[in-house]
Amino acid sequence: MLQAISSFRTLAAAALGLLSAFGGASAAMAQAQAAAPPLFDRGENISVLERPRPGYEALGIRTGGFILYPKATFRVEYDDNVYAQPNAVSDTIYSLAPELELRSDWPRHAAAVNLEANLRRYDKYSSEDADTWSIAGRGRIDVSRRTRVDLRASHADRVEPRTQGAYAVDPAEPIQFRTDTVAVVGRQEFGRARLVATAELSKFDYDDGFEPGGNVIDQDYRDRTETEVSAKLAYAVSPATAFFVEVGAQQMSYDETAPVNRDSQGVTALAGVDWEITRLVTGEASVGYIHQSFDDSSYDDVSNPHYRLRLNWYPTQLITVGVTATQRVTDSPLVDSPAFVSRTVEVKADYELLRNLIISGQILGTDQDYRGIDRNDRRYGVGLSANYLLNRTVGVSLRYKYDTLESSGAERGRDFDDQSVSLALTLQR
Repeated sequence: MLQAISSFRTLAAAALGLLSAFGGASAAMAQAQAAAPPLFDRGENISVLERPRPGYEALGIRTGGFILYPKATFRVEYDDNVYAQPNAVSDTIYSLAPELELRSDWPRHAAAVNLEANLRRYDKYSSEDADTWSIAGRGRIDVSRRTRVDLRASHADRVEPRTQGAYAVDPAEPIQFRTDTVAVVGRQEFGRARLVATAELSKFDYDDGFEPGGNVIDQDYRDRTETEVSAKLAYAVSPATAFFVEVGAQQMSYDETAPVNRDSQGVTALAGVDWEITRLVTGEASVGYIHQSFDDSSYDDVSNPHYRLRLNWYPTQLITVGVTATQRVTDSPLVDSPAFVSRTVEVKADYELLRNLIISGQILGTDQDYRGIDRNDRRYGVGLSANYLLNRTVGVSLRYKYDTLESSGAERGRDFDDQSVSLALTLQR
């Protein structure tokens, strides 16, 4: 296992080096857009996870024009580095994750509401116990056959994971925070052309932490509002190829601007192609430019080339492989750094061993270049899982995760390695 992890880290580091040489950054929306479906659905390849499984799908409970889907997951997890520190301590974690989704069953338009929670209890280190929850709603208005509007809104109470690994002083308990998000996406088709316009507003509110000795760790400087808008125009020259241009803008506005003003504004521009490379390979590739400026003149602006890559390979009907390469500018948890440039390479694979047994794997490498300080973090991760559906109502899953952080620079953070394995039982209706 150690030899395999070492080989993986070497490959991921090489890939990140190539991306770093190309340079650049993007607005936070780029990450979500990188995982979006193709601009024009060619209807030939269906991924393993998207494929219907008759006899193993939850039927739900019909209530008029809606269907209610209740679900609960019981998980037992062993983590060999609970605090994500160089000197590791292990613990067993028990969690219960109930979920309710109410989904419309209308011939036109659509609406859904999702409510979920996660209650985690540690066997030895009860200071890490956490209860989180979220509620999200989404809707689709089918204005016409060529015009559609999607709406999303959500609220979430979260806990920042210890693997964040960027605190100057580690809190006695994990930092809690809340997010509120609203978004509107409009789609309009004009013959072979499609225009997609997106507007999203997100608000982040962090609670203060406490040092083991009781001193307050102020987190108010992280409270902020992020506004993002983008427009993407694509033209299909054939059923297999569509060219597109995309422009976007982002603004980060912090509630507090003292002692450091962390506000910033950014713009991005991309041009690329969404195409069917072969009958078994589809994807999107684009290049462009990013500019992010900070209100505090002591921080250098980001002005670099920009890129986004997504490839899907379907070697057989039972295997799906995905590759993505993205970059973005994101908020920094450090008071003396307003943001960091993140470049990520990810490879995922799903294998349908049986109709009701899916084996999945993932490798991930991320380079985080902090602005305003001398610090660079490189993160690597490996994930393996097996999901077995006994019938429509019962499922069992086994999961293994490995995460590591290597920090460098005069203001480097801590290095750590973290492994966990978990077994889960899912009940659904």
